[in-house]
Amino acid sequence: MRKVWLWLGALMSGVGVAVIVAGAIANYMGLSASFNLGDPTKFQFVLIPFWQIGLVAAGAGAGCHLLSRRLKKAADDAATGEFTSHAQTRR
Repeated sequence: MRKVWLWLGALMSGVGVAVIVAGAIANYMGLSASFNLGDPTKFQFVLIPFWQIGLVAAGAGAGCHLLSRRLKKAADDAATGEFTSHAQTRR
């Protein structure tokens, strides 16, 4: 399961960075790249810029990567028989 989180984190981080770069290139070219979350038939426009979408995707990917690292540490601790709580490791 750890490898799934690792690959998912790498994929989401890569997609997030690619979307951020695409938004930056579009802004450089004078375009406003955004995604509409509203209903255009009712003239409701809730525009979310690409860099914000990319930032959320990259943040979720980083979270998945950190989760995979925590799972690896837990598996290593279980293999060596070291069971410590997080409260003890922070002191």
